[in-house]
Amino acid sequence: MPTSFGVAAGPRQAPPHADYRPGPIRFSRYVVRVLGRHDQLSALLPKGLVLRGDPMAQFHFFCLRDIPWLAGRGYNILSLMIPVRHAGTGGEAIDGVFTAVMWENMGDPIITGREQLGHPKLYAQLPDPRHLNGETHIRASWEGFTFAEMKLACDAPAAPALVADIGASVGSGIIAHKYIPRSGQWETADADYLTLSPVPGAANLADPQPAPAVRVGTGHISFNVPTWQDMPTQYHIVEKLAALEQSAPLDAFVMEGTTYLDFRDQTILN
Repeated sequence: MPTSFGVAAGPRQAPPHADYRPGPIRFSRYVVRVLGRHDQLSALLPKGLVLRGDPMAQFHFFCLRDIPWLAGRGYNILSLMIPVRHAGTGGEAIDGVFTAVMWENMGDPIITGREQLGHPKLYAQLPDPRHLNGETHIRASWEGFTFAEMKLACDAPAAPALVADIGASVGSGIIAHKYIPRSGQWETADADYLTLSPVPGAANLADPQPAPAVRVGTGHISFNVPTWQDMPTQYHIVEKLAALEQSAPLDAFVMEGTTYLDFRDQTILN
């Protein structure tokens, strides 16, 4: 939408412009991982998904740059991902990471990502990370209220075993719950199913990118509990994130490289 003017421009519909050039994007990825409580993380999963392995919450902050469909612009992302397994109706299990919530600081990818991919995208102010004395500081806010703060110190090269573990954690890709209510019947769904956005995806397989640089270290994330007045449309989300028990920290890491993130080959999970 708006349909009167044709399809929405985005990574899955290349703009018909002479200056457009397809290609990979540049990314920096900051990840804090913690073990949590099985019951709390399971409560965030839609029907059809179960936790995979130890109950783990992964908080990802992405800086995406040089995006072709945005004419070289970029934006930032903060998301919660949870390693899960989907049994499926045919009995074949699919491993992936479930995206419980995703904040972005640009409207265009939010709109197309929600409508087309079903990714749970919300708007937030996400300034670029601040680097000082070997530490990276990240914050997320809404209308001036800072609701999340991350801190990482990742200077050591990652061991091959950790890099392999990071790749295995993603499984087959990113799983989301696409839900769109029916107009006038707000408790009835027009769309209600799980989607799988494959990783690495067809574009990366067709044009493999160099292995990203990975640094490992420590990291922490904290949430400031808002009142309804602070975040009237999102306070209930941040309340639940703030209540998640962080029982044990795992290695944090920073990853930098190039990749494709168009998710053209997304599928519906039965």
